[in-house]
Amino acid sequence: MLKTNIRLKTKLENFRKAFIALEAIYLKPITEDRAYIDATIQRFEFTFELAWKFLKEYFAQMGIVLNYPKEVIKEAYAVGIINDEDLWIHMLLDRNMTSHTYDKKLADEIYEHIKNYTPEFKRLLSIHLKLLDEDQIGKE
Repeated sequence: MLKTNIRLKTKLENFRKAFIALEAIYLKPITEDRAYIDATIQRFEFTFELAWKFLKEYFAQMGIVLNYPKEVIKEAYAVGIINDEDLWIHMLLDRNMTSHTYDKKLADEIYEHIKNYTPEFKRLLSIHLKLLDEDQIGKE
């Protein structure tokens, strides 16, 4: 059983809120409006950032210090928290590309990738929210 503090609960809640915002926009009918696509990508960026930072804190609570997203992804895969390391690495690469440049074609490709990413975010959230409900996470 993992006993932790409010910091981890807060990170999980922030990740949950970002995912809800991403899912809300992504599940709407596709539009040609560039602002819609750009907003979806930005919400993906937020969700990815909060997901890996939640996992970083999760490991920190267990005494495992990891500083970079790739390290966190590899450790999460090694201990079975995530099932698809390659998918998470692709998420990281997409997030990095959107953070450093803007190209319409690239944005459209990443927008299409998001449909593969949302189920993985949802799975990670559901596992940890279940632990929270069972009071296995979030104890001070």
